[in-house]
Amino acid sequence: SSVFIIPLGNDLYRVGATYKWKDKTNIPTEESRRELLEKLDTFLKADYKVVSHVAGIRPTVTDRRPLVGRHLIHSNLYVLNGFGSRGVLIAPYAANQLLAYIEKENPLNPEMDIHRFSKKYIPV
Repeated sequence: SSVFIIPLGNDLYRVGATYKWKDKTNIPTEESRRELLEKLDTFLKADYKVVSHVAGIRPTVTDRRPLVGRHLIHSNLYVLNGFGSRGVLIAPYAANQLLAYIEKENPLNPEMDIHRFSKKYIPV
C-alpha cells in the first residue's frame, strides 16, 4: 500500500492514508499513525514533526466510482460524493465536471454520473 503527501502551506503537509476496513470509527489509532510514519520514512529523508493526527471514514460506492450529478429524486439537489480513498485526486476533476454540467449542460463522465444507478433505485 502507498502513502500520499500534500503540501498545505506554511511548511505543513498532510500524509495519508490507511485502510482499516473493519474499523468504522473516526478515532485516530497509534497503529495507523505508526503505519503512516513507517511508509513516510521510506521516501522522506528529512526531519519532521507530527503536529496533528486525524482519522475519518471515506465514502465509497459499490463500483468504486464517485457519484456526480443531479439527485435522482430531488432534482433541485446535486451530488458530489463517494470518492473513497482517491478523493484528493478525483474530486477536482469531478467538481469541474459537475460545474460544466450545471452551467453548460455538458454531459457527465458516464463512470461518475449518478444516473448509472437510476434503474436500481428508481422503479420504472
